[in-house]
Amino acid sequence: MDQLRRRFVQLNIAVIVFHVVTTVICVAARWPAQFGGAGDPDNVAGEMWLRGTAIGAPVVLTVALALATLAAARPGRIGTAGTIAIVILSLMIIVGGSGEAFGAPSPDVPTAVLIFSGVVNVVLSLVTLYLAYQLLRASRAVTAPHGG
Repeated sequence: MDQLRRRFVQLNIAVIVFHVVTTVICVAARWPAQFGGAGDPDNVAGEMWLRGTAIGAPVVLTVALALATLAAARPGRIGTAGTIAIVILSLMIIVGGSGEAFGAPSPDVPTAVLIFSGVVNVVLSLVTLYLAYQLLRASRAVTAPHGG
């Protein structure tokens, strides 16, 4: 695995770990999702699958990110497909993280936690998008037909 792909995969593993850890924290602290309306603090474990938590992405998105990362670790078309999937998921994380950070204050979750998590999600996703761009550009240069 080349260095760029390795960095890309390592970053995505870090993002996945971040989402798993924040989801566990939110379930333990009873911090429901805030984006799209306040969730139920008594049902964080039930809502985490599709809605996510106050500072953790939905579990379904995290699983999709893990699968896309496995694909992105491979060269060729599978790696490209995984990278493109990660781009789409990262854009979703930016939207969700921004929604949590800039949403209405909640009595269930400290505002500072929402803002911090939103900023971390957006920054990690922007770095991911930058590395994805570099990776896709590099793979395109390798596979581009040479004029003759």
